[in-house]
Amino acid sequence: MLAYVINMDSATDRWMAVQKAFEGTHLKLHRVSGVDGYALKLPIPEYDEALYNRRHGRPTSPGHVGCYLSHVRAMKAFLATDEPYALIVEDDLTLLPDFESTIEAALECASHWNILRLTGLSQGTPAKVASLGRGYSLCIGLGRLKGTGAYLIDRKGAEALSTGMIPMFLPIDHAIDREWVHGIKAAYVLPFPASQVDSGFRSSIQIGRSLKLSNARRWMTTYPYQAYNEISRLLFRSWHYLRAKSALASHRPKPTGKKELTEACV
Repeated sequence: MLAYVINMDSATDRWMAVQKAFEGTHLKLHRVSGVDGYALKLPIPEYDEALYNRRHGRPTSPGHVGCYLSHVRAMKAFLATDEPYALIVEDDLTLLPDFESTIEAALECASHWNILRLTGLSQGTPAKVASLGRGYSLCIGLGRLKGTGAYLIDRKGAEALSTGMIPMFLPIDHAIDREWVHGIKAAYVLPFPASQVDSGFRSSIQIGRSLKLSNARRWMTTYPYQAYNEISRLLFRSWHYLRAKSALASHRPKPTGKKELTEACV
């Protein structure tokens, strides 16, 4: 499997660090040149600034625009191959020792996801679907999960997101967390087998306190949208969780007296 690493041309220190992080794994790195949002001359067809202001409640962040388009670029690079799955990562990633084995276990559960998040800035609201062994679990999040440090994606997921997320009107971690809109399934792994907070690199897209639009504008547009989005997420993922658990229960092998490290995924 290829690991598509989003890396700005000027960030050679990050590229060297992420190469070192993947030493000892069987994953082959493919560098994806990051989009420099500050070099873009807005407006562009790939970004709906007015809708971004209304839905996200914040003024345009060139860093967020560049990051978003970089992830779309990585998905398209994956789709140009014949591979069934890809790992897409940002260049400030550190890996836990069980990273690769956890990916292998998660692929056995691929029928339950089209995109599988491997990092997050918090644990969100997890509903455990299956054990992946070594203390890791496949979970469906009943709440929003922040961060896009690393995720597995299949061809259906990449095709749906790389087209359906354009034009951009949300940050990338918000956009990929609305999988029901695109007709795909999402899950994540806990504990996270990788981290973006231990690399020592500062965020290159969000430095300092993020600006917000006025409260009046947010109450009229942003907050109603966010409430609708959260209710939709909870309803869809609750249904997804119940279906996944039902499928596992119907295909679970009879007890053999031996403790299983992982649950069968179908």
